[in-house]
Amino acid sequence: MKKTVLAMVVPALLTAGAASASVNLYEADGFSVNLGGTAEIQWYKSYQPTDEPILRLDKGKLIFTTDAKISDSLSTVSGMGFEYKGQLQNDVQMVENKELWIGLSSNDFGTITFGRQYLLVEDANNQKDYELGLDQINFVITSANQVIKWVYDNGTFNIGTDIALDSDPSKNISGREIFTSRIGVRYEGLDARVYLYDGERIQTNKFNNKAAISQDIRGYNLEMDYGFNAFDVAFSYGQVGYKNHTVKSDKVNVDVLGISGGYLADEKTYFAVGYDWSDANKSGNSGNRKNYKSTSLYTNVAYKLHSMTKVYAEVGVAKVKSNNQKDSTDTAFALGMKVKF
Repeated sequence: MKKTVLAMVVPALLTAGAASASVNLYEADGFSVNLGGTAEIQWYKSYQPTDEPILRLDKGKLIFTTDAKISDSLSTVSGMGFEYKGQLQNDVQMVENKELWIGLSSNDFGTITFGRQYLLVEDANNQKDYELGLDQINFVITSANQVIKWVYDNGTFNIGTDIALDSDPSKNISGREIFTSRIGVRYEGLDARVYLYDGERIQTNKFNNKAAISQDIRGYNLEMDYGFNAFDVAFSYGQVGYKNHTVKSDKVNVDVLGISGGYLADEKTYFAVGYDWSDANKSGNSGNRKNYKSTSLYTNVAYKLHSMTKVYAEVGVAKVKSNNQKDSTDTAFALGMKVKF
């Protein structure tokens, strides 16, 4: 493949983001129905020395979307999506409705949607690992039922904001509330964006050794991708604070950094290598918190069998410290196949 063609292919891959090449099921009289989804299975071995390799059901998603033209510049849109999850023990299976929304889409003003949907920060994390990058940005809750989301993207500049409304309907009780936003720009081979997150009263045991507690989570993640000729690089840096909602001095501040690069050898073969670093520092007197540091180094290769199907192999090594004590780790690997449409 000529380098001029590769120079066009790599930036296109970078700007594709989380979007899928959906399949059109029906289209007539200005009304269309599309189907998109992902299926991914792996032969996977974690960094835990006590874990055996397993056949892992990594991802299963399905979403139906509709678009009804009201005029040349305005449409009504809707979506209904499902995630398929399971547990290895006892063959537990579960189907979860993750998306159920409606809205309006305008060529001039963007798209606004209402209902159960993913928050903008669901797309945060641009690193090139499949499974073996440790402790990248984690905002804990990235989807909710009562979401109002607005997104505008003109190809060069993109901006979006959303809010997950109070999760408790009681007048005198305040439930979980989340506000997120994204601002980004694209120019030639560069794609840069920043995600912002502000959540209150989120029930989680993240960086808490015992049961889940109500935490306020605030942070950001800066991401940059750049493609040139057959190469592309990705950089990210983020900070997140996890604070006890009741005891404000009880908190953990986390810094995360990731850098990775890739090489498109031909139309079907892609190589990548990456490094992740995380540093979590506690404050306050709570004995349930812990200091935590980790690094991971991984490399992978992917081969495209079809425009919607690829196979890949990944291997990684990691170092982890909890409260200045080194944790045992093992070499990890993942062999997988992914279908995305």
